[in-house]
Amino acid sequence: MMTAIRDNLPALVVVAPLCIGFVLPTIVRRLRLVESLVIAITAIGLLGAVYLTSLIYPGGGTSIIYSVGGWPAPWGIELVAGSLGALVLLMVAIVVLPVALFSAGNLSHEVGGSNRAVWFYTLYLLLTGALAGMAVTNDLFNIFVLVEVATLSCCGMIAARNHSRAAEAALTYLILLSLGSALVLGGIGFVYIITGHLNMGYASQELSRVWQDYPRVVWLAISFLLVGFGVKSALFPLHVWLPGVHSYAPSPANAVLSGIAVKGYLICLMKILYNVFGGSLIQELAIDRIITVLAMLGIVAGSLFALTQDELKRRLAFSTVAQLGYVFLGMGLVNAKALTGSLFYILSHAVSKASLFLAAGAMITATGKERISELAGIGKKMPVTMAVFTIGSLSLVGIPLFAGFIGKWHLLLGSLEAGNWLGAAVIVSGSVLCGAYLFPVIRTAYFAPAATADGQDPGVPQKLAMILLAVAVIILGVVPGPFLELARRAAVELIATR
Repeated sequence: MMTAIRDNLPALVVVAPLCIGFVLPTIVRRLRLVESLVIAITAIGLLGAVYLTSLIYPGGGTSIIYSVGGWPAPWGIELVAGSLGALVLLMVAIVVLPVALFSAGNLSHEVGGSNRAVWFYTLYLLLTGALAGMAVTNDLFNIFVLVEVATLSCCGMIAARNHSRAAEAALTYLILLSLGSALVLGGIGFVYIITGHLNMGYASQELSRVWQDYPRVVWLAISFLLVGFGVKSALFPLHVWLPGVHSYAPSPANAVLSGIAVKGYLICLMKILYNVFGGSLIQELAIDRIITVLAMLGIVAGSLFALTQDELKRRLAFSTVAQLGYVFLGMGLVNAKALTGSLFYILSHAVSKASLFLAAGAMITATGKERISELAGIGKKMPVTMAVFTIGSLSLVGIPLFAGFIGKWHLLLGSLEAGNWLGAAVIVSGSVLCGAYLFPVIRTAYFAPAATADGQDPGVPQKLAMILLAVAVIILGVVPGPFLELARRAAVELIATR
């Protein structure tokens, strides 16, 4: 039994949540059973991610290759569970379990009924399976399919909230991300036309041989992929859908959308750029400079937009635009140190931003207030919730002993190693700006005179969910070793490709 599980583990971590997701609509009238199944399968997913990592980590980053249906590449679909895949699977699993706990007994009120909650959970598990698939797939067309599953799942989760503006936000999301999907499919099509392969390894080998014969096609392919995935992952200035979505989506949707969904699209772009085109070709076509410039603009502009927002969720949404700029910056610098920081920051931002959105959702639900100026004194009435928000904020600012510091430190070292002093300055100034828009929330919550008697910490499952995420933030900041090593190995593997 254990041998069969181990041999098929790269496929099981993808298939398991998808299968449970398809079962949930058949028991739509039994919400408690649905919630229990969702929590159970996300907990099993966490165990599976940890077990898979334990198989990969001692081998110095040796990948586990799984041929679906027994058909080897390039004829069949290939799953590759290496350091990058393990890191992303851990990120997904660490976030989806606490969010599932937070939703238990709480989601029906936000989405307007138990039936709608069950359909939300169905989409939630489809998104979880799609993100797990993005982590391990080595096939370009499967990336497109999984991206579409994730996109449609997120769209439904956004529209699930019992609010008239949620449908409008979901429609905007669907239109813009569908345009992004068309560009992604076009870019994959161009790669297939000139290489004859959809497997990333074989496509990379062929592309290294023929790209000079088709430089315009290669440029079009990269451009389509960069813009398409840029829209989906909220790369500045393609982020226009993000603020509206976060303002009206349910709190669990906010947490997974900002915490892990946009990271899934970003990881797909990173895998294609490095595993198919390679770092040298990215630099040859100046794609690295384009990404770096957009990333720095995103860090500064996203932070400045966040400073002007009084609505809490909207401020956190623009914060996501700024924080994703750090990840794109590491991707564009094309050196192992910066890419290590970028990959670790993906994980640290996932747990930090998920904790912030869950805490924000708890405060808004308890008080009915959405503006920061209306949350005066909430820290004394909701001490656990506000403590979690504070820990997440300290991480995003980059305070030592919290998760965000480790990623930013390696990004800073990578910028200096690349001789990009402007990038280093932007990283430091971005952290200062991050403090400028998050610390006032903490000050208002703890030190401003209480304006209302409303508000108390949510129930035990919700508090446990937020505490788990806060603990993850601290562990990643105090004991980052294994996660940082996974990120380093993944960065070296990406840089070394072709």
